[in-house]
Amino acid sequence: QNSGVDFFITNNYRQNLYSPFSEFMILNLQVLSQSDQFANLVQWFSLMISMLVISVICNEFGLNKKMQLLSAFFIITLPTSILEASTTQNDIVLSAFILIFYFYQLRIIDSPSKSNLIFSGFSLGLGILTKGSSYIFFFPVGFTCFIYMMLNSETKTKLIIFGRSLMIVSIGFLLNIPHYVRSYTRYNDFLGMDLNHGVVNEVFSFFTIYSNFFRHIAYQLGSNFQIINWYIYRFVQILLGDSLNDPKTSFLGLDFRPPFFSITEDHAGNVIHTFLIITLCVISIMLFKKMSKKQLISMWIPFLAIVLYCLLLKWQPYTNKMLPLFIIISPFIIIIINNIIKFERLKTIIYIVFCFIFLLSVPYLFYSKARPILPLDSESILNKNRFEIYFSKRPELFNQYNDIVKKIYSISKEDLFFDSIAIHIGGDSWEYPFWVMLNEKFRDRLPYIYHFKKEHVDSKLYNYEKPNYIIFENIYLKNFAEVKHSYEKVLITEDFSLLKK
Repeated sequence: QNSGVDFFITNNYRQNLYSPFSEFMILNLQVLSQSDQFANLVQWFSLMISMLVISVICNEFGLNKKMQLLSAFFIITLPTSILEASTTQNDIVLSAFILIFYFYQLRIIDSPSKSNLIFSGFSLGLGILTKGSSYIFFFPVGFTCFIYMMLNSETKTKLIIFGRSLMIVSIGFLLNIPHYVRSYTRYNDFLGMDLNHGVVNEVFSFFTIYSNFFRHIAYQLGSNFQIINWYIYRFVQILLGDSLNDPKTSFLGLDFRPPFFSITEDHAGNVIHTFLIITLCVISIMLFKKMSKKQLISMWIPFLAIVLYCLLLKWQPYTNKMLPLFIIISPFIIIIINNIIKFERLKTIIYIVFCFIFLLSVPYLFYSKARPILPLDSESILNKNRFEIYFSKRPELFNQYNDIVKKIYSISKEDLFFDSIAIHIGGDSWEYPFWVMLNEKFRDRLPYIYHFKKEHVDSKLYNYEKPNYIIFENIYLKNFAEVKHSYEKVLITEDFSLLKK
């Protein structure tokens, strides 16, 4: 609508401030297809790319083709990967760029060509432009490979290595300058830390790492057995004591509850993968001597990433946010498997575990809560009404949105600004379905749609900038208490209301 990616007035700062590259790709697909039919393919293709790249990373570590295939199998059977691959979220997109950066950093160790340096810089920059938390994952990769090269090079070469690293970082940050400038111009904040401070820990200590580490693991182990979930909760409760629900290390002050089984991309746990990772990490203590110096890079990268993740970011119950950690530790896990698979008995056990992993991935593939292919108690996504699919997580909202859109009529096309719809909703409310449903109704006569911020309500409603319609969330009714003489109530639903001039 605004014919650009400049920041705009919005009640939800995340629409402007959050790193937008994944959304840029979705935008291009929507412009080219004039629909959102292909929006979810960005994540899906990113998972395919991740499978390919992790296999060539394993090749760089000297593993055979069987292990390379196993590495791809390991990440594609992660329940979170399966569920997120059909969404417009960005954790898999970020994971793909992390793995690409990982690969080129390994290539630079043996072949520091210009192309490897440039591609490494581009993957760093695009990853940072994809998600704000990317710094936590890129730093361990770049830092570990940098230290490895510095320790294994001559004195004269060390300055060259430093220069190459500076070049890579410069390319990465250069790609992000436009977004940094827009952020600073609108919010006086390059990285969005001031507005997004709620996700950062308020206490930085060893206990912060300890606390978040065990809470994150616990939420990966949710099952259908409530007694097991309760014992996991009690175990963590005993470990952390009074700090279990410390608001200084918990997102939005959320309480730590017993873990649970879920088939949604936000809360699904990677149970078997987590158990396998923990077991192999313990076994790896006895295998360090069998690993080459280069292979040890695969151990230090996830170790630093986990420490930084737990130290810097508050615990939250959204298990999908940890997907990059599972993917970044995968090369190390496959290296350990490559060493223990040489023992015939352990080889059989590993194959049985991976068969079990495959079988347990089937429910996540076919019975997703939001997008089921073979549903047990709901309609399949293959034949479900498209508009209803937007509300799969909150189906009760469909009728509310539908009723509001039905009550909106285009008044005039002489001036787009006067034929407009103002939206006044909170940051966690869904704006996009309004756009889709209004576009379906008006096609090329879609009214101008924009956000009303609280501080602009009074000034705009008492001059010529009055919109024809106002859609607002009922919890903000008090913000429109003084406009009864200018607007009439057209419709009031459970969560939203519609006013007409």
